[in-house]
Amino acid sequence: PAAGAAALGLSWFGSGLVFAGVAAVAAQLAETSRTANGLAFTVLGAAYLLRAAADAGAAHWLSWLSPIGWAQHMRPCAGEQWAVLLLPLAASVLLIAAAYALTGRRDLGAGLLASSLGPETAAPSLRSPLALSWRLQRGTLLGWSAGLLVYGLVVGGIAAGAGDLAGDNAAIADDIRRLGGQQDLTDALLATAMGIMGLFVAAYAVQSVQRLRAEESGGRLEPVLATAVGRIRWAVSGLAVTAAGTAVLLALAGIAVGTVHGARTHDLAGQLPRQLGAALAQLPSVWVIAAATFLLFAVLPRAASAGWAVLTICLLLGQVGPLLDLPQAVLDVSPFTHTPKLPGADFSVLPLAALTFAAAALAAAGLTAFRRRDIG
Repeated sequence: PAAGAAALGLSWFGSGLVFAGVAAVAAQLAETSRTANGLAFTVLGAAYLLRAAADAGAAHWLSWLSPIGWAQHMRPCAGEQWAVLLLPLAASVLLIAAAYALTGRRDLGAGLLASSLGPETAAPSLRSPLALSWRLQRGTLLGWSAGLLVYGLVVGGIAAGAGDLAGDNAAIADDIRRLGGQQDLTDALLATAMGIMGLFVAAYAVQSVQRLRAEESGGRLEPVLATAVGRIRWAVSGLAVTAAGTAVLLALAGIAVGTVHGARTHDLAGQLPRQLGAALAQLPSVWVIAAATFLLFAVLPRAASAGWAVLTICLLLGQVGPLLDLPQAVLDVSPFTHTPKLPGADFSVLPLAALTFAAAALAAAGLTAFRRRDIG
């Protein structure tokens, strides 16, 4: 019906306005786009988790604290609640007004949250390109770690109640099974959550690789290369931090899922390694996305941002493609399609080995291109 379609469109339009306001405020607070993005994504993650916590437990009122929850409360095609639209409209007006007010309180080219000055001399821990890469990326990794830890705790908490989430709605249960590739609803929900987790970690990987681009475009790479550090050593150091960081994030989230789900099902000894393995199975696909982003950066620095387009395609193919019954040949474009849908599916080393080899090949091609092109 037209009313339902209008309510659906306006609900997401309202949510978009709110987060546009959040981004505007973050841009005034932060001195760099990287910090502003981090602040805005933190708010987005908090909104998503509030909505998820409300859906998973008895505290349904939590969804009223989330702009994403407001979209749900408009109830498109189910007795539209038009008054709810006032919430995102009012919030967006307040946020944009706040951003405008903050504009006059900061210096041009600076943010209200000023960056602190570093020490005059470098610590011994900064005397290698690997240590420098870690120092540059540790804040981002810690932020993602906190977010994925919360995500893992939420998933572990709701997995045992997969049947309650679907209720008597066979269509929802069928969609979960199609996304998760399992007949058992709990395993299907967990496998779907692991796939989403892999996409989250891939987003971190894209952001991490693009830190290399930021160092080059900011003019900080050439002084490093003027020392005894070579191009390949510098690039490999950055990639090593990215690869290790993705493994840590997946392991942390997998442990969180396994611990909470194991405690709820009274099978901690069985579920902890099972969910940890399912999470780490996403790692080769994440590495493919990271390596593809690095190759884009190595060939043409401006193209590094296309890593987000690659990730978006994988998101659509993985989370929407199965529901639209897209041809398998189209779905196979995403590396995540080839990842075993764990837990529950039969484990196979071959696709994971093939994905790891593909990531290594892309990274090697990127290193070759980076060695040959001009810097800057």
